[in-house]
Amino acid sequence: MRCASLHELHRPPRECCFRERDATRRNPMMDILMLALGFAFFAVAIGYTYACERL
Repeated sequence: MRCASLHELHRPPRECCFRERDATRRNPMMDILMLALGFAFFAVAIGYTYACERL
């Protein structure tokens, strides 16, 4: 693991890299957005299938 910045090199790796590990969990809105996009894509795919079947 690498440290977040050079001035934190004197700290142990656990303290130094804490911000890097925690960076993905600070924004739960991205999780909700990705789930919404997945459901929207699924709905569009079903709608497209019904539209093509009617033709």
